Amino acid sequence: MSQRKPTAQTVSQKMEEGKKAQLKQYNDDSGHFSLVRNFRAADLITIMNGVCGLSCLFSCARYLADPSNNRGNLWMGLLYPALGFGFDVFDGKVARWSGSASMLGQEMDSLADLVSFGVGPAFVAFTLGLRTHLDTVFLSLFVACGLARLARFNATVALIPADTTGKIKYFEGLPIPSSLGLVSIMAYFVKQGWFSTSLPGGLGIPGGVWAEGTWLEMHPVALVWGFWAAAMVSKTLKIPKM
Repeated sequence: MSQRKPTAQTVSQKMEEGKKAQLKQYNDDSGHFSLVRNFRAADLITIMNGVCGLSCLFSCARYLADPSNNRGNLWMGLLYPALGFGFDVFDGKVARWSGSASMLGQEMDSLADLVSFGVGPAFVAFTLGLRTHLDTVFLSLFVACGLARLARFNATVALIPADTTGKIKYFEGLPIPSSLGLVSIMAYFVKQGWFSTSLPGGLGIPGGVWAEGTWLEMHPVALVWGFWAAAMVSKTLKIPKM
């Protein structure tokens, strides 16, 4: 006799039961600093990922405040997302090795990723000169799609096929850490001097400006951010997890 296939309602009930079981540890501990005391090693590593994203913003802000000083702060702004990726990879490994994966860690991971691989790279692009109204629309779309993609992943991860260790086999849509590809492109631009002419040493962004002086003014490079945003929220695009 063939085994009955679980219905969507059954799967949803099991997911809810699992969530309640994981959250019970926090409800049962009402002492002072209970949240911090319930952190696992992987959670602390995840927080460092978020700190890297925030440091990226601070470095870019320092550069914009005094661009005549040197490009050190700008280079650090480009480096921090890569450091954040190191923490992002490491926290997952620690969680699997120790068997300490939790709902809290999953949510924290997504929030940290949004800062390090969404807001951070978008602000670097703004720093380099993507500052017209349409430029910022594409950068905002990139961050918004990254946010939506992370939320979808958290809501549907239990339904994605996984191996015996619990590691999922593929991602639906382009994972937000893929924005390191954009960061690499921007690093090359900085090396070549291809950024805003209002900054010391800036030769202008490749592709120039479209519709300069009008409300449609934009840098065509910003379209890359729009395409990246669309790839992140795609459901048909499946990226194997290495």
